[in-house]
Amino acid sequence: FGFTNDSKGFSLLVSKLKDFDQENLLIGLESTSHYGENLIFYLYNIGYHIAVINPIQTATLRNSNIRKTKTDKVDTILIIKSMILNNHRIFSQADIDSIRLKSLCRFREKTKKSKAKLKIQLVSYIDIIFPELQYFFKSGLHINTCYELLKKHSVPDDIAALHLTYLGNLLRKAAHGRFGKEEASALKGLAKSSVGTGNAYLSIQITQTISQIELLEKQINELDESIKSIMLEMDSVILTIP
Repeated sequence: FGFTNDSKGFSLLVSKLKDFDQENLLIGLESTSHYGENLIFYLYNIGYHIAVINPIQTATLRNSNIRKTKTDKVDTILIIKSMILNNHRIFSQADIDSIRLKSLCRFREKTKKSKAKLKIQLVSYIDIIFPELQYFFKSGLHINTCYELLKKHSVPDDIAALHLTYLGNLLRKAAHGRFGKEEASALKGLAKSSVGTGNAYLSIQITQTISQIELLEKQINELDESIKSIMLEMDSVILTIP
């Protein structure tokens, strides 16, 4: 029988299972990425024993069949055969934590890739508007001091026109004292001789791109904290097992 992927459908499934002794019942499900997670968590939380079957195992059994057919009924039989023939492990809290951890790690990796693309884009903007700037900061463009400068003043003519004391204070504050008046004077000289284009539209794109990079950095830090928390929980579970 079929059932829908919602509360009503799950209740229907449980109503069919009530005729069986819950303690002696093992429910096998083929791993289907995120599609089966709600059902697995639902059944686990109400006390059922779950075994999640690797699709490779059922695929091997299917390929050993002459017809190699694939229907819901055939897949059900293959899952049962796989549970009989292969060693299966009962789903546990550690598996739930592992699923949560994998999900967060995948999302973190995607976020890092998005940030890397934005950084490449930012460099291309600066190459046009102020190409000499990439040689000014020894640590490169992607540092807080450079970002703070560019968010306020990215056009070379604007930087060249800034009061030396103001620019020195801006750099000093952003660099926590590592830059000062001497660096501000050198930067003004660099800006005056720049071959970059004073494109106001690029200035807007630079500001927006830096904001996006900083937001993604914040999100990655939050993800790191969540990942760390889950790993500590998993370690705690392992340590308490007799």
